[in-house]
Amino acid sequence: MTVKLAVALDIENTEEALSLLKDLKGEEIIIKIGYLLFIKEGTDIVKKIKDMGFDIFLDLKLHDIPNTVYNGVRSAVELGVDYLTVHTLGGIEMMEKAVEAKKGSNLKLLGVTILTSHSEDYIQYIGSRYSLNQLALKLATTAVNTGIDGIVCSPFEVKEIKEKIDKDFIAVTPGIRLEQETDDQKRVATPEFAVKEGSDILVVGRPIIKAKDKKKAVREILEKIKNA
Repeated sequence: MTVKLAVALDIENTEEALSLLKDLKGEEIIIKIGYLLFIKEGTDIVKKIKDMGFDIFLDLKLHDIPNTVYNGVRSAVELGVDYLTVHTLGGIEMMEKAVEAKKGSNLKLLGVTILTSHSEDYIQYIGSRYSLNQLALKLATTAVNTGIDGIVCSPFEVKEIKEKIDKDFIAVTPGIRLEQETDDQKRVATPEFAVKEGSDILVVGRPIIKAKDKKKAVREILEKIKNA
């Protein structure tokens, strides 16, 4: 598939968010909506952005009992969402119910593996016998075999995951930075690196949101993706 750019719309002010998107209208991008906007504005913000012609990536990382997640996925289908995240740590039965809930729709389910804010300390915290990479691979493999359409992982794990899972799936990589700076995310990478490693959708937030010329920033990243 053609590598795509998802813009993480981590903006608290709805008017500012919609103003930003008016400037980006017509660009071939996906808009990722997370807790900041969705909890505050609910489904209205999704509908408004959808009406502007953008594909919607609703990043809620659903992780609950199977029937509750089933209901959540059904609601996302009715809302017309294009991509929705569930957390692979929720287990096989939960993911199976999520897959069941989206049957007959165009919704793509994305299974979150290990957050890019986690390091090996997280492995010690949960007491896993796996390394960070091993756990990401295990979770990704289980998700894809369960019928989840794609996985979310660090750019540093995507190559091995792609090599070891013998099925087609979407690989989404957050933690993309134009330079190798870090903040609350420990494992970050450049667009060029992520594409070369096998990413299908690159999630970029701050480098676009904080740019003075946001359209220019988007086009520069799209160009980097194209030329990688």
